[in-house]
Amino acid sequence: MNTTAKFGGLGAVIALLLTEVPAQYTLYVALFIIACGAAAAMIPPPHAGSKWAVAYQLMTTIGLNIGWAENHFKPGQSGVRVPVADKPAAKQAVAAAGIPVLNKKGKPEQAADGNA
Repeated sequence: MNTTAKFGGLGAVIALLLTEVPAQYTLYVALFIIACGAAAAMIPPPHAGSKWAVAYQLMTTIGLNIGWAENHFKPGQSGVRVPVADKPAAKQAVAAAGIPVLNKKGKPEQAADGNA
């Protein structure tokens, strides 16, 4: 499923959920969503084994920090930011150091020769 379809579906679900909130409370619900998004942007994520990991993930989800959001919480993973042109060299350097490169599902990527 492409990103546009995901965002369209997400927008429809949010609009549907907001119609279930009584009119006098919709402003407060919207402010709560904005506050969760702002807090998730300012608070660094806890480490994967922390007792706060579930609470942080819930806060980022309510704040709509999902998918490609910069601060989308992925327990136990980090992101190394490199220019797109240097991505293959960065992957090779990480692999040469013996560090597995993970795919989108958090599993080690298959090497070009078929070995993991």
